[in-house]
Amino acid sequence: MIAKALSRFSSLALFSVALGAAPLAIAQERAPTAQDVLAKDLRVLLDYLPGRYDNDLQVYFDGELKTPEVERNGRIHSIFAPVTLPAFGPNMFYVEQYSDNDPNKIYRQRLYRFSIDAAEKAIKLEIFAPSPEQALAIKGAYQDPAKLAGLSPSTMTLYPGCEVYWRRQEQQFIGTMKPGACRVMSQRSGKTLVITDNLVLSNRSLTILDQAVDETGAYVYGNRANVPHRLNKARPFTCWTSVLRGAKHGDSGAGQESWTFERGWIHDQGGELTLKTDESPTREFYLRLRLAEWPYGTNRPSLTLYVHEKGNPRAVSYSWADEGANRVGINLRWLQASCTLAEPERQFN
Repeated sequence: MIAKALSRFSSLALFSVALGAAPLAIAQERAPTAQDVLAKDLRVLLDYLPGRYDNDLQVYFDGELKTPEVERNGRIHSIFAPVTLPAFGPNMFYVEQYSDNDPNKIYRQRLYRFSIDAAEKAIKLEIFAPSPEQALAIKGAYQDPAKLAGLSPSTMTLYPGCEVYWRRQEQQFIGTMKPGACRVMSQRSGKTLVITDNLVLSNRSLTILDQAVDETGAYVYGNRANVPHRLNKARPFTCWTSVLRGAKHGDSGAGQESWTFERGWIHDQGGELTLKTDESPTREFYLRLRLAEWPYGTNRPSLTLYVHEKGNPRAVSYSWADEGANRVGINLRWLQASCTLAEPERQFN
């Protein structure tokens, strides 16, 4: 009977292995530790973070819903690009953030380093700030990481106490600083700022609530109503466009020589692609791509492509597709365009 039982266990073990599952005895060789959990959390966070994030929808619907001014946030765009910098160690990101949908209005450039902090039972984020001269030199490093080659921890500013600790809660990560720990001397005012940063990261969104007061508790920056910037992760699309020279709405050309052709890329969180004809005088249009998700009503989310004339915020026309569509196009006879989902790496080009 013992021989039969052993034979049966052996058969079950072999069957488990055949299905890709380890036998119970093997699976329990070593009990998982808190370090194992944090190691997996780090891998997931590093998978979630890379990309572009934009709060175009938040800004748009604040206007539509007539949100009180004190609760509103301006538009920001955040780029988190993984980079290899041996001098800093593993898990490094170059971060560039700009406002008002203008890549030249950069308000923050940083290097991020992620690691496991067993004592805090969290993923620790250390933030390296460049000098003004370094910031100018590394602008756009998400497109050209070679610009970062000369940097090292000793040449950048690392503020003690300003670490962000990320802790996983189901399918998202909550990032916080230790209360009152982040104190930075403002180069502009000469005052010591007490900074707080509260963040929530998922695989498709990022919320940011960063605020600062001086040592007396007086407001310095941040949303006074404690409303965070709500950014969605953007998907990159490559587009081809064609505009009829000298056209008016409703015109159609005689042949291909009547058209101008251009290619470019755009993202689906309010990204814009400018089109300029080769006529004299030049005419300008732009495409805007938005993954629209309504906070009210019964409208379903949709991927929407808008056509604008320069200087006119109201769209000339638009088309839409399902929210998960990989392609969207439009044909106005005098203007045609088609945008196709690109590889994720395209957004850093």
